[in-house]
Amino acid sequence: MNKKIFISYAHKDELYKEELIEHMSGLRRAGIINEWNDRKIVAGQNWEEEISSSLTSSNIILFLISASFMNSDYCMGVEVKTALEMHERREAQLIPIVIRAVDWSDSEISKIQGLPKDARPISSWENADEAWLDVISGLKNHIQNFEPKTPAVTSIVNSTEINCTKFINDWLVDTEIVLTHRKVNQVSLKDIYVIPDIELESKDDLVDIKSSKYLFEEKGSYIISGEEQQGKTSLLKYLYRELLKEQYLPLYIDAKTIKKASIESEITKQLNLQYEDLTYLAFTSSRKVIILLDNIDEIGLNQKYKNKFLADINLLTQKVYITCHSSYNYIYGDLPALDDYESIELLGLGNKKREELVQKWISLGVEENIDEKELYTKCDELKLRLNGIIKKNIVPPKPIYILMLLQMFEANAQLNLELTSYGHCYQQLIYQSFDKAHISKQDFDKYLNVLTELAWEIFKKENNLNPFEVELFFTNYCKSFLSIDKEKVLNKLISHSILNDNGINLGFKYPYIYYFFVGKKIAESYRDSDETKTKIEGLLSKLHREDYANILIFITHHTKDSWVLHEIKSVLDSLFEEHNEATLSKTQLSFMSDFMKAIPELIIEQREIQKERDDQNDQLDELERKNESEEGESLDILAKINQTFKGMEVAGQIIRNRHATLTRQSMEDLAKTGAFAGLRFLEYFIKISDTAKKEIIKLISTHLLEHPNISNKEIEKQAENAYLHLTYGIINGVTRKIASSIGSKEALEVYREMEYKVGTPAFNLIRQAIDLQFTKTVNIDHISACIKELQDNQVCLRILKEMVIQHIYMFPVEYKEKQQLSHLLGISIQGQRLMDSRKIGKA
Repeated sequence: MNKKIFISYAHKDELYKEELIEHMSGLRRAGIINEWNDRKIVAGQNWEEEISSSLTSSNIILFLISASFMNSDYCMGVEVKTALEMHERREAQLIPIVIRAVDWSDSEISKIQGLPKDARPISSWENADEAWLDVISGLKNHIQNFEPKTPAVTSIVNSTEINCTKFINDWLVDTEIVLTHRKVNQVSLKDIYVIPDIELESKDDLVDIKSSKYLFEEKGSYIISGEEQQGKTSLLKYLYRELLKEQYLPLYIDAKTIKKASIESEITKQLNLQYEDLTYLAFTSSRKVIILLDNIDEIGLNQKYKNKFLADINLLTQKVYITCHSSYNYIYGDLPALDDYESIELLGLGNKKREELVQKWISLGVEENIDEKELYTKCDELKLRLNGIIKKNIVPPKPIYILMLLQMFEANAQLNLELTSYGHCYQQLIYQSFDKAHISKQDFDKYLNVLTELAWEIFKKENNLNPFEVELFFTNYCKSFLSIDKEKVLNKLISHSILNDNGINLGFKYPYIYYFFVGKKIAESYRDSDETKTKIEGLLSKLHREDYANILIFITHHTKDSWVLHEIKSVLDSLFEEHNEATLSKTQLSFMSDFMKAIPELIIEQREIQKERDDQNDQLDELERKNESEEGESLDILAKINQTFKGMEVAGQIIRNRHATLTRQSMEDLAKTGAFAGLRFLEYFIKISDTAKKEIIKLISTHLLEHPNISNKEIEKQAENAYLHLTYGIINGVTRKIASSIGSKEALEVYREMEYKVGTPAFNLIRQAIDLQFTKTVNIDHISACIKELQDNQVCLRILKEMVIQHIYMFPVEYKEKQQLSHLLGISIQGQRLMDSRKIGKA
């Protein structure tokens, strides 16, 4: 991790301090340090508290020694005392830098080796830059060789200070998986931990979701259930740290290690590991005791003694946190000792929590220096890639998976290779599952082949396999391939969450593993198998299904053969083929011209950037929790629309995955095919809207006539307004949907070439939307050119303006850019936000 540097100086030496900061800029930009001095204190903050907080949290402390510094009571009193104590405890490294000649030999800090070389004052050097270069060289040596010691965590028992052991201090910050990051030496749990959400027992069928802080704030004992690797142990670590801060005495016990029902022997063993010189008697006599019992479903006791152990724990304390696997949640009711426990389910990381984790990851090592705009831009890039993998629970949104994926993205950030494609991310997750199951590298191919054939069998049957079908599958497998030990293979794959056996059917634990292996089978056998070709036809005909679309994406990972792209383009070309592509020209949209005058002014309220992002993420989380199925639509037109949207997504996913190996022409053909399918749907909608306008207005008018106090003119006006919003909203939404589906940051030049070749307002808007969404920047020149082209097309102009305004909501924009946008879009700046000079009225 980068080192936090605290600079202490006398204000008469401000210029020297600024020179030092200037010479440290290379270290700061490299993410090696971040510095703090009192000029960073914001007006209104308590300066004494800020200085104290920054000093005690620093790793390197620099004193700029001069006569003015030695004369400062605050510098030589509070700061020197604290710094020397931290230096002696090796919590921080104190380094004096002599800037002006002064006698400091009688000072305590004179015992510490100073900089520059031989403590020669900076002011006495002929060349000040050479002096500072010597300082930076010495500073680098300290940074490389000094590793701060973590201060011991303490608690109070019967007015006696109790220290936690090094073992427990290390355990509390241990991520328990190896994580590497280019900006820090070691990734600590406290640096990246995101407090997860929990779901309480439902009352009146209402979902009650709260932050895990609820567990700390509310009284009572809890049994917390979650899937494996959901973050249950990390949650207990978080609770442990928070309880220590409040002077409680938490004790962590892993139930897997419990073989006897004696709580005294178990607690004594854990006390020796977790606290210094804390006896069982002193611990149990305290009223501050809290037990954190992990993995209760794996305790090595039978039912009778399990209940006795838990009952004894309940007598010891009034607050216990217990964790278990989700499946155990259904059977622990047989233990009377747990009757008064509140049942809690630990949730995966939704959109809001994923963003928080991504921001923490991006900010590692540069927390105090990273620019807000850079943070949000990088955050959205990573979220886009994460959501492409995690979406709809293809990969579960568990913290460990998200961190592993972030690390993969980090490792491959500088590579223009297909290794960064989603398919390789899934493959890496599967290989890591193999490693965890202790499958030797030489057996990887064998297990991969078993899973491929099993996935294909499930795909053909469109259901998981019952015990008889499992037996039959392995019998046939051993006839076609070399024999395998069925029980050994199944045991490894089931026990390490690759396969799932619920006692009735055998299937894959997570959808992404199933999709990966079905795609692998199709890619490998398509050319030689008529059965596979028949199945691929069925898959393409039902492209609107989420599972079929995902299998298709995985096929493109496993093979680079042209037949895949050809088949996808054929399907997209067939959708709404009786319609031309919508151009969104002024002529085509003439049916809306009368309505445009009826649109009142739009005012965009002043909002905080992160609040806007949080609100959007909350809405996404709510939609995902509803888990509404996209399948089973009976109407042909709805299936056709779903196929269009899903087909565009598949086309875009292929472009994003394979941009490094697709030819420019193949990429352009695929993007154009996807965009044209969406625009043909839009053409269909526009024609329906034009012919049905009078009937819709009539229906709305009839409905509104039930309110007799409204005049006929007002009713007609509101009817037209409502219709306008419906029509305009669809055109706006479909245009953006096309952009988000087929867009890719790496292929921007391809979309610009397409815009030039097609030359319609629709493609102009699509390209602008792709630029905004995938580059996260506003190109003033592009926007200006686009406005000139659309100046007579009020609908498209309105859509463009909304795109830009929405971008400003989500990302910081420089004041100069705001002024230029104000002039271009006819909007005025108010405070930190843009105000549109018009407002859409309420329908």
